[in-house]
This record gives sequence, C-alpha cells and structure tokens, in this order.
Amino acid sequence: MVDSKIDWFENFLGLGYHLYDVRPVLLVLLDERKEIANTWNKILKYFPDDEIKTRFIERGSTYEFVLYCESRILQTTWVFLKSLNMSEHYKQFKEDYDGAAVLKLALYIKKKKGDNELEIFKYQKRLTNVKFLTEPEAEQDFILTRATQKLHDKPHDN
Repeated sequence: MVDSKIDWFENFLGLGYHLYDVRPVLLVLLDERKEIANTWNKILKYFPDDEIKTRFIERGSTYEFVLYCESRILQTTWVFLKSLNMSEHYKQFKEDYDGAAVLKLALYIKKKKGDNELEIFKYQKRLTNVKFLTEPEAEQDFILTRATQKLHDKPHDN
C-alpha cells in the first residue's frame, strides 16, 4: 500500500453511534445532502466490505478515527480521518463491538431552539476489520502513521 495514491477525506462532522440494533452502527455525519450522495457514489460504494479497515487510536480523552480501503476500481486508497473527543457513546460502541458493525451515512440537521436531528441513509457497508489501538500499535501501520501525522499537522476543530 506504500506505493498507492492516498486521498484524504476529512469533510465530515464526526461520528454517531446507534447501539440498539443487531450489530452496532457507526454513522459518518455530514451536513449537506449532496455530500452524502457524493461520498457514497464516488468513494464508499467502491470499497469491498471485507477490505475496509476501521481504526480507533486512543489518546487519553480523545481518539483518532481512521477508516480506509484501497480501491482497485478508483486506483487509490481513500482515508477517512478525524480526531474526536471520547464520549460515552464511543465507549459503549467499543464495548458492544463483537466482530462486526455497520457503517452508514447520516445527515446532521440543526433545528431551531438548539435541537438536532439525524437523517440516516440506507447506504451501508459491513465492517469486520475494526481495531481499538494505542499509539505504539498504530505506528506499525503506514496509513495510520500518515493519518496521525496529517491530523497533528493541522489545528483540531472539535
């Protein structure tokens, strides 16, 4: 994978978790309907489910989310990455994960009076290669090393 082209995807707000299903659901939150269709149609639908790698690198009260897959069709490795604050929902997802989860896209809608709403789309991928890592473990993977460097070279927006 070292020689392949890497494309970075950071244009999402964060993650959501739906834990009361047969399998826990990991939601990639976006704030534009058009961006959801583009993300699915131009990137995610070309990811073979069994080749998607999802990594959570824990750093005290934060974690780095890195999801990546080398797409032979797109001839690139797409890497979704974001540094996020640790939450109870994340901890519950980690506890509930037992070998498989579902990845979905959701539209984050800000309502009046400070309320928020999620519109969850039917697009989905099955995640079976999910790992919760420490920093030294993450350094063993070239993509994770590049992703953490990229995240630390820019100011965080969370």
